[in-house]
Amino acid sequence: MSILDRRMLMAGALAATTVPTLARAALPPAGKLNFNILRQGKPFGRYGVVFVKDGETLTVTTDVAMSYKIAGISTFDYKHHCEEIWRGGKFVALQSRTVRDNRRDQIETVSAIREPYAIQITTSKSRFVVPVSAAPFTHWNSATLKGTLFNPQDGKRLEFAAQQVGRDPFPLASGAPIKAEHWMLRGDQQIDEWYDDSGVWAGLRGVFPDHSIVEYRRI
Repeated sequence: MSILDRRMLMAGALAATTVPTLARAALPPAGKLNFNILRQGKPFGRYGVVFVKDGETLTVTTDVAMSYKIAGISTFDYKHHCEEIWRGGKFVALQSRTVRDNRRDQIETVSAIREPYAIQITTSKSRFVVPVSAAPFTHWNSATLKGTLFNPQDGKRLEFAAQQVGRDPFPLASGAPIKAEHWMLRGDQQIDEWYDDSGVWAGLRGVFPDHSIVEYRRI
């Protein structure tokens, strides 16, 4: 059973009727996406997304695991689990849990639900709202990139300027390049996203706070 409770889904369904529908996101035929994560060109983790469609309801579940070791000793460990509900092309609700370095004091949780005039967000640290037009920045839905986005890890609103910059090559996990639509996002983070000819997410390149380069390459 989903970690999103029935109350959240019912309230989100009512609220979703007040918001314009986004362009329908392209979904992979297999119902899932998997990526190798590279940092500075070296293996760093895995990123997986599973899509389950039931009529007009789409459930998107994301699991991320990243780790880094020096001389066999773990210096960084990150796990993120996120569940989104979309209905009729509209964002309804989200719940996520993030753990750093397996420490209880490094656990973050986010619960977001669309209400008639705002998205109410409750985190392990605070409560606040973002505009009702906002959507989670979970990468797979290019239709959200030019709108208001919030971070599924901490719930905070993100400030981005998003621009389509044309088609160019991006490598898959095999190393083979594909021609894909390139989006450039600049602001709170520096991220470039690529989407293949069918509109399905192909990968990303971003800059970590330590200025290292991270890539997600689709398997």
